Amino acid sequence: MSRLSWITDDDLEKIICDVLSRTQKMVVEASVRMKQNVIDPFSSLVMAASMKAEDVNQLVAAQQMSSAAQGISNAVGDFHQQILASVPGFRNHDAGYDLESETRRILAEVKNKHNTMNSSNREKVEGDLYTAVRQKSGSWSAYLVIMIPKTPTRYLKKLRHRRVFECDGATFYDIATGSSTALHDLYHAAAEVVSDLNPNLVSRPIFDYCKNALVQGIPR
Repeated sequence: MSRLSWITDDDLEKIICDVLSRTQKMVVEASVRMKQNVIDPFSSLVMAASMKAEDVNQLVAAQQMSSAAQGISNAVGDFHQQILASVPGFRNHDAGYDLESETRRILAEVKNKHNTMNSSNREKVEGDLYTAVRQKSGSWSAYLVIMIPKTPTRYLKKLRHRRVFECDGATFYDIATGSSTALHDLYHAAAEVVSDLNPNLVSRPIFDYCKNALVQGIPR
């Protein structure tokens, strides 16, 4: 029996392995950059004091993750794009927007978090979506999907361009899969896959911390 009804286990596992491989590479590259670049002693001192680092290794690890953070966030956004592209009827589009469903007459741009865009970025994204949906024949709709909204509340609102909407990730996963719990279910399935890949890859306290973040930050 598949972990999720709307994506095969093979697709799910491949996408998770790909994102882990990609992000692990980013951490290694961040370590190489740190060795090649001049280290800011003031930033290092403030970071060490702020996080109460007890040794150099702890401080260096934090600096490496800080350097890799933007790339990791982008990789997670791509993860959602690949997952949704594996839902029956959806496919990757990439040029101009991320996803398209011919049968559902839906196109979408996926952003990982509410603070991913500034005002000018947002204006361009909304304009690109409107241009794309306007070029389609028939009653197509475009969605700007914010996976993690500012507050853990579902929403779906029309933007200033006709037929262009914005919604949170849970709402769009519901629209795409027909399952109201799809995004929460995806987290639990992904945690199972990560644990199966290597039981020691993530500790139980970390799993519990992430699960609490899911409950607190992702609307049901």
